[in-house]
Amino acid sequence: MPVTDGPEDRAADLDLESLVKQAAERHGHTPEALSSASRSMAPELPPSIASVKNVTAEEFIKAMGKMPLFMTELDEQGMDDGENIELEALRALAYEGEPDEVAQNFRTQGNENFMVKQWKDAVEFYTKALAVKCGVVEIDSACYTNRAACNLELKNYRRVINDCKAALQHNHRNVKAWYRSARALFALEKLSEAMQCIDNGLEYDPSNSALLTLKGQVGRKQGRIAELERLRKEKEDKKKREEQILKIAMIARKIPTKTTPQPPELEDAKLYLADPLDPKSTLHFPTVFLYPLTLQSDFIKAFPENSNLFEQLAMVLAEPCSWDKSREYFPQTKVEAYMETKTGGLIKVGKKMPLFEVLGAGKAQVVDQVLTILLVPKARTQEFIDDWKRKHPTPTA
Repeated sequence: MPVTDGPEDRAADLDLESLVKQAAERHGHTPEALSSASRSMAPELPPSIASVKNVTAEEFIKAMGKMPLFMTELDEQGMDDGENIELEALRALAYEGEPDEVAQNFRTQGNENFMVKQWKDAVEFYTKALAVKCGVVEIDSACYTNRAACNLELKNYRRVINDCKAALQHNHRNVKAWYRSARALFALEKLSEAMQCIDNGLEYDPSNSALLTLKGQVGRKQGRIAELERLRKEKEDKKKREEQILKIAMIARKIPTKTTPQPPELEDAKLYLADPLDPKSTLHFPTVFLYPLTLQSDFIKAFPENSNLFEQLAMVLAEPCSWDKSREYFPQTKVEAYMETKTGGLIKVGKKMPLFEVLGAGKAQVVDQVLTILLVPKARTQEFIDDWKRKHPTPTA
C-alpha cells in the first residue's frame, strides 16, 4: 500500500512520542535532558560557518568576503579585526618554490588574465613575475613584452616603450617588442622613430604581416604630414614674397610709410597690389575718412591709386549722413581734404588729383598700411587748422 500522511500516521507518531517519554522517565531522564542529548548528536558546523550563524545578512556577507574562496578582490581582508590568516597563507604559497617557478606561475596567471582581456590584472601579475628577478631571460623577456601589450591596450604608451626597451635588451630579435614599440610611437605621433622600429623588426621577420600593415599606416601618415608641411611652407614663402614685392612697390613710388607698435584691426582689409607678384600693378589702400569736427568716420577697404578723392567721396557721401544735421558735407564744393605729413603738419589733398600723385609727392605718409584723410566743411577750414596747431605744435629746433 502507498505511504500516506493521513490522520492514522499522525496518531501513530503521537503514540511513539508517548512511548519514548515513558521509557526515558523509567530510566530517570527528564525531557530537558533528552532534548539536550538529541542536540549533541547533530553534526557540528565548520568553525568559519558556525561563527556567523547568528549574525545579520550584512554581517554574514562581510564575513564570507574574508574567506579566500568567496573573495572578489585580493585586498578584501577586513583589517578591522586583524590579519586574514587564510589569505596570507594563500599568498605565501604563491612564493613557494624556486624563483623561476614562482616567476613562471605569475607569468601564467598574467597570460590567463590577458586572454580574457583583464589588462590591469595581467599587468599586476607580469609585474610580480618580474619582481621575482628569477634571471631566466625567456621568462623576463616574455613578461616585459606581454606587459607592453597590456599597456598598449590601456593607452599607457610611455610604459609600452619602456617595457619593449627592457625586452629588447634581453633579446634584440624580439619582433613583438619592435612591433609594440612602433605602435606606441605611432600613437604618440613619433613617426620616424616608429618607422625605425618597424624596419628593425622586419630585419628579423621580413614577411611579418602586422609590421608590414603598420608600416603602410605610418608611411601614409608621413606622406600626409609631408604634404601639409609642403603646402604650409609654400603658402608662407608666397606670403613673404608678396610682402617683399609690396615693399618694393611702395619704395618705387616714394611713398613714406610708418609702422606703430599697435596697428589697427582691419579684419580682411589690407594694402595690396592688383597682382601680388607685380610691383607695377595698381596699389589699393584701405582708407579711413575722418570728420574731426564731428568725431565721425567712414571706412573703405580699397582706394585704388589711380582713382581720385572726388570719386571716392561721391560714393561715401552719396546719401546725407545721419549725423550731418546742417548738411555741411558735400563732395562737390562744401568739403576740404587734408593728410598728415611726416613732420606732423598738414597738406591739402586735391580732390581730383590721382592718389598716386598725392602720395608720390613724398609729404603725406601711410601709417600701418592705412591711408587716413581728414575731411572738414569748407566754411570751417580755419577753425580746424587752428585746432590742429594747438594739438600738434611744431617742434622747435
